[in-house]
Amino acid sequence: MKSNARISRPPLPLLAGEGTGALLLASALLLAACGGGAKTPPADPGAEVRAIADEYMAAILDVAPFAVVYAGAGDVIDEDGAAMEDNSPRALARLRAAEDRLAPRLAKIDPASLAARADWVTWQTLTEALAAAQGMRVCEAHLWNVNHMSGWQNSFMSVADAQDVSTTVGRAEALARWRKLPAYLAQETANLRAGLSAGYSAPRRVVARVIGQLDRILAAGPEQLPYLSFAAKAGGDEKFAAAIKALAADDLAPAIAAYRDFLRDEYLPAARADLSISALPNGKACYEAMLRQYHTAAIGAQATFARGQAAVEANRKAVIDRGGALTGGSDFADILARVKAARENRFSSEQELIDWTRAMIAVTKEKSAPMFAQLPAQEMIVEPFPPSLEGTGQSSRYEPRPAAEGPATYRIATDEWADQTRGEAEIVAVHEGWPGHHLQMAAAASIEGLHPILRLLGSTAYIEGWARYSEMLAEEAGLYATGYGAVSRRAWPARGMVADPGLHVYGWTNDEVKAFVIESGRFNEQSAEALLDRIAALPGQLTAYDTGGLEIVRLRNEALRRLGPRFDIQA
Repeated sequence: MKSNARISRPPLPLLAGEGTGALLLASALLLAACGGGAKTPPADPGAEVRAIADEYMAAILDVAPFAVVYAGAGDVIDEDGAAMEDNSPRALARLRAAEDRLAPRLAKIDPASLAARADWVTWQTLTEALAAAQGMRVCEAHLWNVNHMSGWQNSFMSVADAQDVSTTVGRAEALARWRKLPAYLAQETANLRAGLSAGYSAPRRVVARVIGQLDRILAAGPEQLPYLSFAAKAGGDEKFAAAIKALAADDLAPAIAAYRDFLRDEYLPAARADLSISALPNGKACYEAMLRQYHTAAIGAQATFARGQAAVEANRKAVIDRGGALTGGSDFADILARVKAARENRFSSEQELIDWTRAMIAVTKEKSAPMFAQLPAQEMIVEPFPPSLEGTGQSSRYEPRPAAEGPATYRIATDEWADQTRGEAEIVAVHEGWPGHHLQMAAAASIEGLHPILRLLGSTAYIEGWARYSEMLAEEAGLYATGYGAVSRRAWPARGMVADPGLHVYGWTNDEVKAFVIESGRFNEQSAEALLDRIAALPGQLTAYDTGGLEIVRLRNEALRRLGPRFDIQA
C-alpha cells in the first residue's frame, strides 16, 4: 500500500508491531475514558480513523520527510527524494496545528465501534502519539537541538546512503534535496540562537562531541562528505558528478564549516555545564513528557526510579547466585571482575570482534527459529560505524531497511573493543539482531493491512523492551555459549531506569551516575563518560529498555499462569 517519516529531537519511535502492548493501550484507553463533553460519532468510524491517520502522516512528512528512511518505510510510503527536513518555526506551527485539529476528531471515535482490527490498532496508536506530542511542547526541543547521538550530522548520513540516483529524475531530486542543506543549517543556527536568548541550551559536553564529529567530517575534504555518498552509485554521469563536486566544495562544506564555527565560537561558551534537563526552563515537566513519549504510558519518573531500583537489586542477587557457581567469586564486584578477566572471554583485536559477531548472527538466527512460528525472510548484516563517527560516543544500533532493498544493518560500536567481553558482545548481537530488533521490526514491517503511519509511530518501550526481553529468550535458546553472557546480561538491566532519572530529577552528580553504571561491569571510565553524555543528550530514553522489558516479562508470566501447560512460546 502506497501513500502520499524521525522528528529531530526526540526521534519518532519506530513501529513496534501490531501489538504495541499494555503500555500503549492502557494509556490510550485511559485518555479515551477521561474525555469529557458530548461526542457525535462519525458515520463510518473506521474510515474516519484512516482519514485522520492520512492527515497526520501528511503533516509529519511535511516537516520530517526523512522519517521514511529512518523507519525503513519506503516500501509503504512514497518518499519525496527532493525534500529536506523543515526546521523552521512555521513548519513546527503547522505540525502543532494539525495535532490540535486531529486530536478532538479522534476523541469522538469509540474504539469499541471499530470493526476492523487494523483500525483499532491505528486508533490506539494515534491517540497516544497525539497526546504525547502535545505534551512534548513544554520542552521546546527545537531550541536546543544539538545531539551527538541522533543529530542531523549523524542521521542525515543514512538518508544520503538511501538516496536513489539510478535515474535522471532521481539524480535531479538528489541535487535539489542536498542544495537545501545550507538553508537547513542556517535555520538550525537561528533556532539555537533563539534558544540561548530564552534560556535553553544543550549540555556543553554534548556540544563538544558534536563539534568533534563535524571536525572529522570536514577534515576528510569536500569530496568525502557523507551527505553525498550516493554520488558513487550514479555510474558514469559526468554532468552529475561535476554538479556534485561543485555542490560539495561551494555550498555544503562552507555551510557545515559555518555551523561548526558557530557551535565552537558562540554556542559552546554559552552552553550549560549541567547535564541535567532540570537546568532548563520547565525541565522537570519536560522530563516527564519525554518519559511519556518513550514509554507510551504516563508512568512518571518516581515510579520508574523505584521499579528500577527493585529490579537492580533482584539482578544483583541473580548475578551472585549464577556467577558464583561459574567463576568461584563470592560477591557482585568480584564475580564481574572475574568474568571480565577471563582470557577466553576477550577479543584480541577490533576485527576479531567484528568477524566473530558476523559469524554469530547466523547462529542466533538458527537457534531463535524454534521459538517462533515464522521468521522474517529479510537478512541482517554487521557493519562498523564510518570513520567520521569513530571515537564520538556512539552506541551500537539497528538500522532498518525495506526488505525489497536488501538486508538491514547492525551498526556495531567498536571503540571499546579491547574492554568488551565475548559475553557482552553476545548480548548486544541478540539485542540488535535475532531474536531482538531485527526479528521484531522485520516481522512488523511484513504485516499487511496496517496503515503506513504505524511504521512511523509506536512505542520505544515496546521496541527496546522486546530487545531486552530477547536477551532472556537468547538464554532460553542456548545462545550464550560460555555462560559469561548469562551472567553479564543480569548485571546491567534496569540500571538505566535508575541512572537516567537519577541525573535528571534526583540530583545525582556525574560521578554518582558513573559509579553506578561502572558497578555493572559493563562500563569502564571512558565508556561511562560516553553513557553519561548519552543520558544527557537523550533524557528518558535509557529508561525505555527495561520499562518495556519488565512489562513483557510480566505479561508472559501472566500468560503462563493462565494457560499452564497449554502455553506455547511460538504463539
